[in-house]
Amino acid sequence: MARPPALLIVHQGALGDLVCIFPAIAALRSRFRPLGILCQEPLGRLAAAEGLVETWFAIEAAWTASLFAGDAAPEARRMLALFAHILVFSSCEALASCLQGISGARVCRFPPRPPADQRIHVTEHALEHIRGCGLLPATDRTFAETARSAPLPIAKSPSRTVLIHPGAGSPRKRWPLSGFREVAVQLAALRLSPELVIGPAEQDLLPELACNTAVIHRPQDAVELLALLRSAAAYIGNDSGVSHLAAWAGLPSVVIFGPTDPMRWRPRGSSVEIVQPLLDCRPCFETAVENCATADCLGRITPGNVMEAFQRVARRREMF
Repeated sequence: MARPPALLIVHQGALGDLVCIFPAIAALRSRFRPLGILCQEPLGRLAAAEGLVETWFAIEAAWTASLFAGDAAPEARRMLALFAHILVFSSCEALASCLQGISGARVCRFPPRPPADQRIHVTEHALEHIRGCGLLPATDRTFAETARSAPLPIAKSPSRTVLIHPGAGSPRKRWPLSGFREVAVQLAALRLSPELVIGPAEQDLLPELACNTAVIHRPQDAVELLALLRSAAAYIGNDSGVSHLAAWAGLPSVVIFGPTDPMRWRPRGSSVEIVQPLLDCRPCFETAVENCATADCLGRITPGNVMEAFQRVARRREMF
């Protein structure tokens, strides 16, 4: 029996961008071995811990710079020589050309996200191109459905903890802290335990949260973060990489969207509710350098809106 060909995925994106393609990686894993990834070091560790890849390479490593310069260093050639197929999520033609020159691998390159004016989900964008490259069957529903869904829902958790993530990599996507504080009060009134999660990109929030009586978690890496998420009963947060990871984990999740478009960036999971007001304007995060003066997309969201969405996901999990 022929051995499956080796596939390398190259992805420079942050946590949310990469988690969006986890379902596609899971589908590819059934056809390629070993499956490797060249990405940010913490995300490589996460993908390996999830069993999505057998091997990973840190894009921060010194030898990777030669790939973007167009002349692969000897170490790069040694590291990547075994891969017969390389899937490159990048607009850099020089990178793809250099990778192809290492071993004559079949390289498929495309932008990591669709153009800003196309309302197609990032996961679907990736699947469309992966199928177009012939790396996944175009007509096989098994692969299509596997790649569109996150893992099956986790069993009903005995935990009463609701993790709240008030941050986001961009301050433009953050709902006001006052709203999260009121949500925490209402959760506590339901005899739940609201606890906060703060990542490296949200350290600026810590002074404002210093007087908060809730537990504040500060995971050291994405693997620790995922373990924390899986220990909780539910999750509430802004549109962020953490929210994508919570949904991937099967955690009942409420995700607050402001200037970003959930048609493109909705976290994919078994129990996810999106909170975003109906406005006449289009989501502008990817087309404008800043939010409008009133930022109604976030300002019109009330704690009541968030709690209504939370009640819906909580009932599905029979939390109370």
